[in-house]
Amino acid sequence: LHSTQLFMMASICCIPTVDDCAAECSTIDDRHSCHYSSSDNNDGSPIKMGVKTGPHGIHALATEDIPAGTVIVQCLPLAQSPIIHGPAKPTCFRCFFQEGDDDLSGRRKTETLFRCSRCQIARYCSKECQMSDWNEGHKLECQFYVKQRKMQPEISVSDEEAAMPKALMLRTFASLKLLRDKQSVADDASMIKDAVSCGPNHFASLAVSPQHHSPTSKSTKTLNSSEMNIVKSIMMQHAIGKGKQKESSLDEQAAAALKIWGYDDHQHIRTNDKETPKKKSFTLDQALFRTDDAFKKNNFGILDALHSSIGEGVYPCAALLNHSCAPNTILRYKLDSGDSGVKGEAFHLPLLQIIACRNIVKGEELTHSYVDLMLSTKERQARLRKTHGFTCECKRCVERESVIPLPQDRTLWEKWPLEHRLRVIDQGERHGQDNLVSIDLETALNQCSLGERDRAAILDCVELLTGKAHQSMLCDDVEEELNCLRSAVNMWSDKDIDWWWTPFNLSLYSARSQYFTALLANQEIEEAVDQLEFIVSTLIVAFSHVQNHPLLGLQLFTLGDLYAYMGGAWGRKAYLAYFYAKEIMSITHGVDHPMVLQLVQKIAERTIDN
Repeated sequence: LHSTQLFMMASICCIPTVDDCAAECSTIDDRHSCHYSSSDNNDGSPIKMGVKTGPHGIHALATEDIPAGTVIVQCLPLAQSPIIHGPAKPTCFRCFFQEGDDDLSGRRKTETLFRCSRCQIARYCSKECQMSDWNEGHKLECQFYVKQRKMQPEISVSDEEAAMPKALMLRTFASLKLLRDKQSVADDASMIKDAVSCGPNHFASLAVSPQHHSPTSKSTKTLNSSEMNIVKSIMMQHAIGKGKQKESSLDEQAAAALKIWGYDDHQHIRTNDKETPKKKSFTLDQALFRTDDAFKKNNFGILDALHSSIGEGVYPCAALLNHSCAPNTILRYKLDSGDSGVKGEAFHLPLLQIIACRNIVKGEELTHSYVDLMLSTKERQARLRKTHGFTCECKRCVERESVIPLPQDRTLWEKWPLEHRLRVIDQGERHGQDNLVSIDLETALNQCSLGERDRAAILDCVELLTGKAHQSMLCDDVEEELNCLRSAVNMWSDKDIDWWWTPFNLSLYSARSQYFTALLANQEIEEAVDQLEFIVSTLIVAFSHVQNHPLLGLQLFTLGDLYAYMGGAWGRKAYLAYFYAKEIMSITHGVDHPMVLQLVQKIAERTIDN
């Protein structure tokens, strides 16, 4: 890591030991211990997260009272991979610096990142990042892309994107091999000063789907994809060590690869419910299927400051947090701007920070959400069963504990959440509290007087209109694009209809978002403001139980900018929107984030003007 001593090593036993002695975070078993790079907040204070076992397995908890906005723990990835193609700008494969961004170090290529000369896919901002990334993971990933291209000379963009999870698995394998090699020459595991050091059996002990629980489970026995066979071949050759491939058998190579992943004869395999001694060995094919399944459940999408996905990372420490539909933490990613780098050293990897999104009391379980919180309970449950294999039993799902105050007259709902919040900021906390009722969040987001068949017909019509709008956009027919999107939005807001659907429903939110984007692109600012006010009101309701969510803060920032652009009487609303955005983004992004500092400046300018 950097010699600037920004990080300290913290040991957390991330999986149960055989005798269940992992009840406290201070209990370390050499066979299971994982070492994570954790924040000392530059003041030497310890991390604020402990780990215990319970009815749902391992879970993280607060070791002290934690105020909203606090960085509970931060950790670097074991492996990471940016999105190769897509809307995101070209990104450094190691530090995730994006082409065209500001570089405070003066050591990066900011205009055009250079490519790896072998695979022509990986990009880098500096020679330091390229050199460090070679041993940390790209060495194997590069072989994969080269072999894939030889096998498919006319490989498509979609095929390259589909191969990303395989490349990330290879990067993880390379990092594990590097750490195992270093541990073999160290006196003990605590001497390893790498950013992340997973316990030997960490990946073999992650929760997986039932068909991958054990070697005797009914799952595919052999690899049937050409990409996975390339992955297997590269792992086997790398596991045995350079120069030893010719003198080793395929079985020996496979055994060496299994040991690096933790599937060796002396381990214990953890199922979702308990840990049982291993009786039969996994084949390498089975281990790769199992690990691929575990990756889908435990890896993280890396987001930029605008809440857009720019890659994927393996963060074992953050994977300790269980899911809740009413989470008390959010995840954010800190990318190296170069302000603390040391000349000659690589920039740090994308740093995941676990942030308290509300005040948390000591002993409370730390959770974050695995799914979109705007979905209905039925949709969230279905998605969690499909992707993670469990039924959520959080208080929002089981007890429907989340409620929000709204006007008793539901015809006033549409923009009320935003208007009410801005009035409170402007005139005080008690303003506008009359004639309100507590509405269950599920009702507020999903209530509809239509039956299932009529509801489906409306959604089909909206889908048809948005599809036509997309085609019109491709044909540069701006007027038809806007007309189609306007009609899609009006499907819900026609005042003459005799049925009612909550104005905060997800389908309407999606249609409004598309309409807003089109209006903004075509400089229809006043109508764009109108749509964004509806959108922000929906987000206030949808995230009311989270209290602070980055997407709401970002949309408020945009709304403030649009109010300011309108000028005149809109100036006061711009000030209030900026103030509200700063309240949220100081927690979700941090008080020192450039966007928050911009908000502070904008607020100060309007305070002087007023």
